[in-house]
Amino acid sequence: MRLSKRGWNNVLIFGVLLIIFIFNFSQQFRLSSTIPQRTVISSDLTIVEIETPDYVITRVGRNWQSKPSVGLSSNNLQQIVNNWQTVPLDTLTVQNLPTSDFILKFFVTEQVQPIIVQLHQQQNDQYILQVDEHTFLSLPTEKLTSFLGR
Repeated sequence: MRLSKRGWNNVLIFGVLLIIFIFNFSQQFRLSSTIPQRTVISSDLTIVEIETPDYVITRVGRNWQSKPSVGLSSNNLQQIVNNWQTVPLDTLTVQNLPTSDFILKFFVTEQVQPIIVQLHQQQNDQYILQVDEHTFLSLPTEKLTSFLGR
């Protein structure tokens, strides 16, 4: 198979583009896998109540109810509770954040004191969950409803 000078130039151009493409995507795959993730509440714990500034989700038998009612079924409330324990969020480096007014309290059967989580809204409409003084998680705006039901 013989190629003209123009044909070899095209082969060379496409070869270089393929190498750039491979290096670019391998860099993105490596960076995306280095961000550690974790759930807000450990799946080993049994949540019996979630208290927010607006409402309280309580376990009643095998079902969930909210007071005051937020218009969600018991299954939807169950999904919200599950999200706190199953959806992994990106961890962030230590932040200097002021105390938030939006505080969530998670009452679990394994502990006497509730787990306190602060929700911080950033200027760019992003949210940060402060689980304790050393743990900060990024909560994307599109996931906010799946965690709070609103």
